[in-house]
Amino acid sequence: MILSAIAGIGLAEIPVKLPSVDLIIERNIKALGGEKSMRRLQNREARGTIQLTTFGAEMPVLLRHAAPNREMMELTIDGVGNVLDVFDGLKGWTQTPDGNITVKKKREVTNKVIDADFYAYLHFRKNYPKIQLLGLEKFFDKMVYAVKMIPKEGDADTFYFDTATGLVSGVASTAEIQGIDTKTKVLFRDYKKVDGVRVPHTLELVEPSFAAFTIRLNSVKHNVKDTANWFRKIK
Repeated sequence: MILSAIAGIGLAEIPVKLPSVDLIIERNIKALGGEKSMRRLQNREARGTIQLTTFGAEMPVLLRHAAPNREMMELTIDGVGNVLDVFDGLKGWTQTPDGNITVKKKREVTNKVIDADFYAYLHFRKNYPKIQLLGLEKFFDKMVYAVKMIPKEGDADTFYFDTATGLVSGVASTAEIQGIDTKTKVLFRDYKKVDGVRVPHTLELVEPSFAAFTIRLNSVKHNVKDTANWFRKIK
């Protein structure tokens, strides 16, 4: 009788007590290694490979990120040259092997100011004045807390915090691709501790499917001394 009654209620009807947004953020910081360890780092250089799902191509990739909010990605195409995507904290551009430069538009620059924040996970409240806990849900193979974060300017992001580890499993957002608003979704996996801070070593863009790629890192360095040319245009 008792078992039948419980079964009749259904799990979906059992209320789940959710943690506060502040607790979710604090747990994430602790899982990453703690604020003190995170602020000890001022830049990051990572090397690995990027696999372009649609084309089946794989090539070397170099990622550089520095405080306060500068980042770049360089792809090396065999027999062709390098493709660079750069944001220097104020402006951004993409440069192809033939020297052609495409400047990022205002909307993308506005989003990049937040996306490229080197201490982004310490600055959620600063970067997003409005934060809303959407609830508990299944995100691919993990149970997560979905948290929607809305900046003063730019597009909203939804972060998915793993309920088991506290780490961010992925981020969903909106990007303008070829003049069209496009939903994006990035997964973060294979976290490994480097210099006291956990860094995801697998990054996978799963949406939009036509632009899908997977980055796998095999080398991560912090506090690199010579960074003078990291975020400059190549002449």
